[in-house]
Amino acid sequence: MSDLKAPGSARTRAVERALDESKQAKKTVEEAADELAVVHVVLDKGISEDVRTDDLDPAIEQTDQIEKKLSKSVDLLEKVAEALETESNRKAS
Repeated sequence: MSDLKAPGSARTRAVERALDESKQAKKTVEEAADELAVVHVVLDKGISEDVRTDDLDPAIEQTDQIEKKLSKSVDLLEKVAEALETESNRKAS
């Protein structure tokens, strides 16, 4: 009987491990997005227009675009984590 449970148990552990890793990745991406948002605000608001170089405005815009991509990645990782948690709960029952 334990032989029959072993593959399912291994799959459940794999799903749980993937869930944990997904949650950690989500947290890391959230932190990066938050930090980049701060950098964006500092660059955008903290540097007066008369001091800015031609390179700075595109860099400021790029930080904004990267922060938006990171935020979308957080949303996607959240959906992945939810799907993995559902699957983990289903396998555990």
